[in-house]
Amino acid sequence: METIAIDVVGMHCQACVKSVSTAIQALPGVGRVEVALDSGKATISYDPSVANIAQLRGAIEEAGFDVG
Repeated sequence: METIAIDVVGMHCQACVKSVSTAIQALPGVGRVEVALDSGKATISYDPSVANIAQLRGAIEEAGFDVG
């Protein structure tokens, strides 16, 4: 497993945090996901043989948020 922190732009409440978390967790190969509203970061543990950074970023964008 590898861990990456991605800046998430546009989160304003806990519902936003849940949307981002749910979108990322739905991807195959994703382990732990922590999304912090105060820092605007999503910290993701994932298996790079199954998921890649582009897919992680894409899930966040599909949830309606921008990545920094």
